Amino acid sequence: MHQTCKKMILNFHYLVDTIGFIPNGGRVYYLRRSQPPMFIPMIYEYHMATEDDEFLLSMLNSMEKEFSFWKNQRMINVTKNGKSYAVFRYRADTNVPRPESYREDYQTAERVDRQKKRKLWRDIASAAESGWDFSSRWFANRKTMDTIETSDIAPVDLNAIMYWNMKILAHLHGALGNVERRDELNRERSRFVDTFEAVFFDDREGAWFDLNIRTGERDDDAYPSLAVPLFTECYSSLNNHMMVDVLETLQRKGLLQFPGGVPTSLMKGTNQQWDYPNGWAPINHMIIEGLRKSNHPIMQQKAFEIASKWINRNYQVYQKDKKMWEKYDVAKGYVRAAKGGEYENQAGFGWTNGVILDLMVTYSKRVTVIPSERQTPRQPSTSSDAHVVAAAEIADLTLGKLMQRSSLRAISSFLKCHG
Repeated sequence: MHQTCKKMILNFHYLVDTIGFIPNGGRVYYLRRSQPPMFIPMIYEYHMATEDDEFLLSMLNSMEKEFSFWKNQRMINVTKNGKSYAVFRYRADTNVPRPESYREDYQTAERVDRQKKRKLWRDIASAAESGWDFSSRWFANRKTMDTIETSDIAPVDLNAIMYWNMKILAHLHGALGNVERRDELNRERSRFVDTFEAVFFDDREGAWFDLNIRTGERDDDAYPSLAVPLFTECYSSLNNHMMVDVLETLQRKGLLQFPGGVPTSLMKGTNQQWDYPNGWAPINHMIIEGLRKSNHPIMQQKAFEIASKWINRNYQVYQKDKKMWEKYDVAKGYVRAAKGGEYENQAGFGWTNGVILDLMVTYSKRVTVIPSERQTPRQPSTSSDAHVVAAAEIADLTLGKLMQRSSLRAISSFLKCHG
């Protein structure tokens, strides 16, 4: 897979070098919106797996170029407690219907005042830029697309990922001996941690939340994106209690109670694919890894429990459909692929395959897989019984039959390379 990863990174390198960022897709009509900023983390994962310093050096200018794009094109100043802070947001450079979904966007705007249509279309495209297309998270009324306000929201996960970009870029410059640039980035990262805590952390709730730029208020509705700072380690080393607070918030809000993993929201009835009851591989993976990397046994155990649920839901649906899916219904006791959104659930599927492989590497000695005859997955144990399928079986299935169709999105988002 190392060569596959390298070739994919080279494709993205070409896009950044040519366009200045990674567009939402490889077609001309996607040039007004980006993908989430995962290019720098991709190169980091590849370098960690291969120690290919020559390749890393050849990527350095492109990494800096994409980092500059986000700083110059996607930052905005916000005021919190009388102080001004610079944070990141999604904001597509367009104010017309998406060419690939023109009819849907035109129909969405039919009930909106004429002078507001342009912003509506910008915010629809901005949600596509976020990857969360679409979710009640971006809707002012939490129910309908015509109230979408993506560019008025500073997302906690985007800002945590940009912190991660700063941290990685500093580390890679240091690995190449660029001490001055490393130190500059580390100072920037240190300042941004303070910004991140001041803008996004709610002491009362004990977690980070999106900031609504229009109202100046944090959004305390339950979305699993609040756990992404655990994954990127976007918190002061002196504030490790935050990690425990975030786990308690996830539990109190009810996000961790479902049999198949973590849903993308608790908002019912929106018919959006990034809402209840759907769970997605990258979000579950980030939560699992964020909890696993902590020094707290309770958090590490919770990471294993979520991983066990996710692995079992993937495997049981695979037994039923003989496919791996883009997303899953994680809220029900019975097993099925997810529904909702503008298109049918996609089989394949790159990031689902990447995450399941990574979890099998991490938990192969602990996890057990339960056949789908058991409609409600129990908590897997380490003991064997007649119904337990060896962990190697699902790994073999995934490697042998599913990675043949692995999508670009696996690399562009969350596929981890292991040496």
